[in-house]
Amino acid sequence: MEVLTTSTETQNIKIVPRKDSSSPAFELTDKSKRTTSIVSVTKTTEGEYMKLSGTFSLKEGESYSFKIKDGSEVIYRGLIFCTDQTDLDKYHVNKDEYVTNDTYDNDYIFA
Repeated sequence: MEVLTTSTETQNIKIVPRKDSSSPAFELTDKSKRTTSIVSVTKTTEGEYMKLSGTFSLKEGESYSFKIKDGSEVIYRGLIFCTDQTDLDKYHVNKDEYVTNDTYDNDYIFA
């Protein structure tokens, strides 16, 4: 799973595909909306890795799946999670969503 942010315009993904492609196609699928879009990427090679650079329109806290294609053949499948939190070891899915109640009373209603 790739972890990307919304803070930078151009993002990089390094993968090891099933085979090399001179002009790979990148299909990005939003898992919550179930919509697929084609993202224009630039391919470079770093050792055994294929490095893809592109501009992804991602939203904070959303999950995405992606396919890399060479023509009609799928050469790689992966997942992307978008977060702007920097300390990933202490990542919280529900950060700033819940508010604690500081007033505690042990009053119970019995019906």
